[in-house]
Amino acid sequence: MKQSALLISIITCGLFACGGGGGGGTASNSGSISTGGGTSTTPTAVNITQGMVTGFGSVIVNGVHYDVKSADIQVDGNTQVESDLNVGQMVRISGSVNADGIHGTATKLEAETQVRGPITSIDLTTGIIVVLGQSILINGDTFFENGMTAASLAVADVVKVSSYTDANGNLIATRIEVKTGTEAKDFILSGSVTNLDTAAMTFTLNGTSVDYSKATLTNLPNNTISNGLGVSVHGTLVNNIFVVSGNVRLSALDVKHDTALDNNTNIEAGGLVTNLVANTSFTLNTTTVLFSATTTLVGGTATDLANGVRVRVKGTLDANKNIVANSIVLILQTRVDDEGLVQSTDLTNNTLTLNGVTFSITTDTSFNDRSKAKIRLFSLKDLTTGDYIDVRGYKIAATATTPAQIVATRVERKDPSEKSKDGFRADISGTVESVTVDSIVVSGHTIKVPNTVQLNVTGFANVQAFLAGAVGLKVEVKGVVANDVFTASSIALENDNEPEHGKSSSSNSSSSTATSSTASSSASTVSSSLSSVSSAASSVMSSSSAAAFGDAVRGKTLYDGASMNCAGCHGATGNLISINKSKTAQTLATYITANMPPSNIGACNTQCGQDIATYIKTW
Repeated sequence: MKQSALLISIITCGLFACGGGGGGGTASNSGSISTGGGTSTTPTAVNITQGMVTGFGSVIVNGVHYDVKSADIQVDGNTQVESDLNVGQMVRISGSVNADGIHGTATKLEAETQVRGPITSIDLTTGIIVVLGQSILINGDTFFENGMTAASLAVADVVKVSSYTDANGNLIATRIEVKTGTEAKDFILSGSVTNLDTAAMTFTLNGTSVDYSKATLTNLPNNTISNGLGVSVHGTLVNNIFVVSGNVRLSALDVKHDTALDNNTNIEAGGLVTNLVANTSFTLNTTTVLFSATTTLVGGTATDLANGVRVRVKGTLDANKNIVANSIVLILQTRVDDEGLVQSTDLTNNTLTLNGVTFSITTDTSFNDRSKAKIRLFSLKDLTTGDYIDVRGYKIAATATTPAQIVATRVERKDPSEKSKDGFRADISGTVESVTVDSIVVSGHTIKVPNTVQLNVTGFANVQAFLAGAVGLKVEVKGVVANDVFTASSIALENDNEPEHGKSSSSNSSSSTATSSTASSSASTVSSSLSSVSSAASSVMSSSSAAAFGDAVRGKTLYDGASMNCAGCHGATGNLISINKSKTAQTLATYITANMPPSNIGACNTQCGQDIATYIKTW
């Protein structure tokens, strides 16, 4: 499909409309979701919704509040009630959605555990635990049952894990609970069947070998198991083989093989993008999502849609049980992880303010209460000034019609006993917007940068050099907030390609950092080091605009002069020509200021670096 066939629409406040998980106001959705003029009770056609529970007061999934009073509720095949459900669980809801697009009535709700079994290994540095042979990634978006943290997990604990699956087959945990008693003896695996051997009666689920010789298949379509079928099984582990007992059930998240669903069934599904073919298709859970000429992309651009990105897809099933997408909502990677005391809330505009920064609450914001109050129907209206909370989210840039905003993906109220003795933790990622003599601004946060900060940014010899060239860099900042002042403890270049699985709700792993390069007069070493700086710099200077950036005449004098002695190492134009062609003026200036001359680093100040870079760009 050609790019022009995909209708791209970037919608910010109109999309997020404020209510949903926030519990205040009404949603003002866009695209194929009709606002319907309030809280109409007129239901639409039968609807299937799959995704993570983000709140209660009804059951909230994918921004829709489902009334489950008359619903058949099943959790892993067992009849349960609404109070048995928890934020972070993966569910499928059958029912109808009202014309307002944000209220519905469920006839059936099925919650499905991806893994339940004993932990065999834990690595909190990488955020990985292994259960029944499955690698499970814990990040800052993982919910834990009350009283639990990642640090409290222990080998041999039996855990119940709800999760998404990423492009590498890893499970990204959305909720973890520790189980004891009878439930702890009944292990569970869910996933797509591979390596089926009907003679040996074995198959593989996400890398774990499964023996189904003692199981029954009567709950499967046509009583038949096949490769690609999404299943959920109960059993035990014997010599690293999962031995199934009882029925092999069709996974609640497998719509492709569900014979009860008709073509044109309305469906909304949330999860992580895998197997992306640009502008054509991708896989969500076990279902193929297809683009059409009228598919609307919301909350980002085509370049933001990538494997591993969390999305919410709304569309209909075609004859092959693929989802033909009407709209794809992007829920971008978390860039802000901030904790502290609530300064204010605004139920009219659905916002909260924390550490001087205002967060927008949307239909996709999940709420969880870990305080002693333990409010189940927890939402924005339950927060009060002085509450201790942890907020995760991302920044959306301003458009012609909407201001910039920071969207909260998760709000969790915590108990004050969880507060660090050093202050409130904050992890912020984003572009450096401005600097002062001792601070930077990232994603709306003013961050003090002390000389003692752990600086893991390629191309800068010290904090002063970093501050001089920081504007435009994409960075990851960790620190603490005390007395309303955010002080950085470490700063590293942001790596957009690395999943955020190193963070947990209780502790943070070391940031991925760029390795600092030692300045060298050899062109190859300089080029390699500048490549690292170039990947982080977002301020691009063309040669046509270089005059406003630096002075080429002064730059030539400095380059040729004895004080800098650039020509002595690199020649009159010599071995820097290839670097000049591939690097921006800003990148060159940043590197020069921080690393040149090697014999007297720091002698070339910001203006000096800009002048020399401008001169080099004239070659």
